[in-house]
Amino acid sequence: MAALSDEQLRIEFDKLDTNKDNAITIDELRKYYIPMQEMLGISKQLAESEIEGLIKRLDTDNDRKITFDEFKNFIVKK
Repeated sequence: MAALSDEQLRIEFDKLDTNKDNAITIDELRKYYIPMQEMLGISKQLAESEIEGLIKRLDTDNDRKITFDEFKNFIVKK
């Protein structure tokens, strides 16, 4: 798979950063992730658990927000 450019990563990040404060909060992640998971038949409780796991993996400075750099570093590492 080809590497994503910073521009492509920014487009995806901005879809989640709905208030455009340059950070994805748990609430923003929840608004995106839970409906998608419910459509797949995954319970809200399991989706919440997965959100917590995402925050733990991506939020390297432990401020409970995902910055663009944290998002990018996670995606590029994969």
